[in-house]
Amino acid sequence: MLRTALGPLLLARLEDPGVAEVMLNPDGAVWIDRFDVGLRPADLSLSPADGERIIRLVAHHVGVEVHAGRPRLAAELPGGGERFEGLLPPLV
Repeated sequence: MLRTALGPLLLARLEDPGVAEVMLNPDGAVWIDRFDVGLRPADLSLSPADGERIIRLVAHHVGVEVHAGRPRLAAELPGGGERFEGLLPPLV
């Protein structure tokens, strides 16, 4: 389910060894920080609902609850072990 929620374009960036970080802004814009060229827009966007769904799926996979009283999630993605941090309202 998590791989489906991330989608093929986002997964490709996560699996790229030249990518240091993938960021989703509150406006839905995705940014890629590459080792060779630095931070650039990814020409990719996600809806707020898709972003929240990804955060909740990661939380479920690592056995953590996220909600308004605990809106920050820090975890490693299941499978690849990539560092993940997600913020829900009221933080964003």
